[in-house]
Amino acid sequence: MSSSDFYRHARAYDIAFGDRDFAAECNFLEWCWRAHGRLTQPPSPPSFLELACGPARHAREFGRRGWSVIGLDLSPDMLAYAAESAEQDNVTLRTVVADMSDFDLPAPVMLAANLMESITHLVTNEQTVSHLRAVARNLLPGGVFVIEMAHPAWLGRDTLPNMWTAHHGDTEVDVLFGEADDPYDWFTQVWQVTSRLTVRQAGRPAYTIESRHPHRWYLAQEFRALVDLSGAYEAAWWYGDMSIPPAPMDNGEVADQMIVVLRRRGG
Repeated sequence: MSSSDFYRHARAYDIAFGDRDFAAECNFLEWCWRAHGRLTQPPSPPSFLELACGPARHAREFGRRGWSVIGLDLSPDMLAYAAESAEQDNVTLRTVVADMSDFDLPAPVMLAANLMESITHLVTNEQTVSHLRAVARNLLPGGVFVIEMAHPAWLGRDTLPNMWTAHHGDTEVDVLFGEADDPYDWFTQVWQVTSRLTVRQAGRPAYTIESRHPHRWYLAQEFRALVDLSGAYEAAWWYGDMSIPPAPMDNGEVADQMIVVLRRRGG
C-alpha cells in the first residue's frame, strides 16, 4: 500500500495518533510566540499554519481561540477530514494541498508549526533546507516556526516494535509504528518504517491498513547545520518538552523531545 492509500483512512489515523493534550500543546505554541516572536504589528486576528497537519488538531484548537488558521498537507483525504471536523467544531479552517518542502500561501502567517515528528518525512538535506526556506517565505518577518522532533536519546532499535491501542467511542485501533527489523540505511539515515493500523468497530468486520514509509530522524547538530544552511532564521532556541516554561534540550531525565523554535529574519 502506498503512503497516499494509508493516509486515505483519516479517521482511523486520527484515533491512532490523537491521544495528546492538543490544548496544552497550543498553549506552548502561544508561549513560543510570546517569548520569541518579534513583529512590530502582529496581525489581527493572529494567524497560524499547521504543516503536515493531517486532521489539523492544532489548527482547529487555534481556530476555537479566534485565530485565522491554515492546515497544509499532501493528502487531500486528510484535509477533507480536517475540514469536516473543523466545520463540526464551528471553526473556519483554510486547507492547502501542497508539499511542505515547497509551497506558497496567499498571505504570510505569524506562527507556524511542524509537529508530531512529521518533519521525518523529509529524508534528504535538500528537502529539509527547502522546507525551512519555504516556511520562512510564508512567515511574517520576526514570525516564529516551531518544530517537534524525537529526542535523539530515543532513537534506536531497542525501542521497537512501537505498539499501542487507541480508543474512540465504539472504535478501537491497534497501532504499530516501526518493526524491529525495518531496514535502515546508515549512509542516508533513512528508515523504512512499517505502519499498521488494525481497526475494530462494533457491528463491522475488523480491517488492517499497512504500509512502509521512509523516515529520517535528525540529530541535533546536523539539524542545527541545516537551519544555518537555510539562511532564513535569525535566532534558534532548543527545548526538551512542551511544558511552560519548557525544559532545556539536554541529556537530563526531564527532556524527552527535541523542540526547535526558530525566528524568521527581519523582525
